[in-house]
Amino acid sequence: MLFNHAPKPTRSYPKIQNMRLIKIFIAVAILMVSNSTNAQDTTRVLFIGNSFTGANNLPNLFEQLAANAGHHVVIGAHTPGGISVGDIRQGNQAHMNNPYVYNLIKGDDWDYLVLQDNQGRFSHPRGKFPDPSFQSKVIEGHLRIRDSLLYYHPCAHMIWFGGFGTKNGLSPDFTSGVAMIDSIYQNYKFLNDTAHQVIAPIGPAFKRIIAAYPAIDLWGGDATHPSLHGSFLTACVIYTTVFKQSPLLSTYNPGISASHDTLLKTVGYQTTLDSLNFTGLDSITPLISRSNDTLVITGYPQCSWFYNDAPYPSANCTAIMDQVGRYSAIVTDSKGCMFKAWEYELASSNVNYEQLPLESMAVYPNPGTGKFKLKLSEPGTAFSYILTTSGGKIIDRQDLNLESVVIDLTNHPKGLYILQVNVKGALITKKILKE
Repeated sequence: MLFNHAPKPTRSYPKIQNMRLIKIFIAVAILMVSNSTNAQDTTRVLFIGNSFTGANNLPNLFEQLAANAGHHVVIGAHTPGGISVGDIRQGNQAHMNNPYVYNLIKGDDWDYLVLQDNQGRFSHPRGKFPDPSFQSKVIEGHLRIRDSLLYYHPCAHMIWFGGFGTKNGLSPDFTSGVAMIDSIYQNYKFLNDTAHQVIAPIGPAFKRIIAAYPAIDLWGGDATHPSLHGSFLTACVIYTTVFKQSPLLSTYNPGISASHDTLLKTVGYQTTLDSLNFTGLDSITPLISRSNDTLVITGYPQCSWFYNDAPYPSANCTAIMDQVGRYSAIVTDSKGCMFKAWEYELASSNVNYEQLPLESMAVYPNPGTGKFKLKLSEPGTAFSYILTTSGGKIIDRQDLNLESVVIDLTNHPKGLYILQVNVKGALITKKILKE
């Protein structure tokens, strides 16, 4: 049966007759805002799924990751084992038919709802669900939950769990876990072409670890559910999707080696950045452009800037960078909805964008078509670099101890990129042009 929305509650407020009370109220409100120490006071995230979300308590991993980066979060979760979004055989237990799910949705002022379906429902050729009636339930179920979220919380966003299947695939259609991930991810894109929300690129992050670090097992002993490493990588992708900043800012480690902690945070962040056009995250992400020491956001009536997560004085949608650190902004659109921009990190307060590379560093070929080699004259020199778009969005950052490294922009659009390299405390800035 179809579940109908409960009537949207109306709220009434007592009239304030005394102008003095109004002034006091406004003064208190201003004081509260000025004393805020975070870029957004509270972020509310609801997780709906099954044991793929429940394994290793993914909601708690996300909460701890966020809290240890200075974010205040409120988490809700409903993750009964074996339950799908739109399996009509599950009756009112299926998420799309479950009154409890809709009560959760309307019960708090959620900013995001992470919806994880049975990943097998997406393990088919793109758009080729088993039969039309089954397809309609998969798509219909997701749309119904989306519509409920937006009905009660018009500024909220769905995050689709674009995840993974079994470790070794599923015979005869999928001979490997990677092949299954590709199918799942493409079908989430098929869904999102209609739903117009955001896909969390969890599967692509899994693929990067599988390809480069096969010794790290992202699945548990049953080769179906995620291991702690797999769940933490998932949390890092969702963290990046929600906060639009690197999980490396968080001190939280779920109990894995320090090297694996850094790796999973880095891969989760980088995969999310590289997938913006596919996942739809770019549609809810304001673009910051830079001119010398000035950051500008256009297209929004109101902007609030933050420096290292603390409120930063600015002339509305323009900010002047006057010190090293992380700059970010939350914009408000004409409907009163707020969106967070990607962070812009200034590595030096004396950046000269016209300076030539020092003799200790070379970048070539430049201009180039995709891959650029960064080489230092002194082998074994420790260095770090940050690569950004001309608009200030960070697309890569590394700490290395190599003579050379290849910077791969193959999957990025043509245009100007800014490379900031820190060698022994000296900052070298270089423009890279992809043709």
